[in-house]
Amino acid sequence: MCVYCVMGDHAFRFNPPWQGPYPQYVPAPLVPVNPWPLEQLKEYYDLLKQVRDLEEQIGCPCEPNKADYIKMFKEKISQLEKK
Repeated sequence: MCVYCVMGDHAFRFNPPWQGPYPQYVPAPLVPVNPWPLEQLKEYYDLLKQVRDLEEQIGCPCEPNKADYIKMFKEKISQLEKK
C-alpha cells in the first residue's frame, strides 16, 4: 500500500475528519468521530496532494481500486466554505 493510501486509511480509522457515510474503499472509523475544523482539513488536503504528486513522479505501485481522498477532502472543504 502506498503512503497516500496509508495516510487516508489511518485518518478515517483513527481520527475521522467528518461523520460518514463514506464512499467505497474508505475504512470505517474505529473511534468516535470528532469533526476537524476547516483549517485542519485544508492542511491535510495539501499534505495528501504533495504525497500523491511525489508518488506519481516515482510511479506509485498501488492498485487502481482505492479511495480518492483528495477528491473527498476537496468536496468537504468546498461544502464548509459555502456555509
